[in-house]
Amino acid sequence: MKRILVSTWFLAICSTLVLGGGVAGTWNAKIETENGPWEFSVVYKVDGEKITGEFITDYGNLEFGPGEIKGKKFEYSFEIEYVTYTHKGELISENEILIQSTSEGEEAYEFTLKRDLPE
Repeated sequence: MKRILVSTWFLAICSTLVLGGGVAGTWNAKIETENGPWEFSVVYKVDGEKITGEFITDYGNLEFGPGEIKGKKFEYSFEIEYVTYTHKGELISENEILIQSTSEGEEAYEFTLKRDLPE
């Protein structure tokens, strides 16, 4: 019985570590806007409970962080033209992240990031 409890505990700890580390890497997004679809990539880097990264777009790149990650949930902020944006994310599957984006004076919206998988 003790072996089963220890094994279950070990698997739970490993799952938590994998999900937290599972955010690291390159992710792709496609957001519908008034001007048509906008596609970009996000590269996340995770170091313990710290998350940093970079947005990669046709208009240039933007680094962000540090933010905070705990388990499969994370949050970070960045600034564009004097407006601060906050992204709260959650790893909802191995290859999908749900982001809630908020900023000063604008409505909140959600979008999904898909892991950039080799073909």
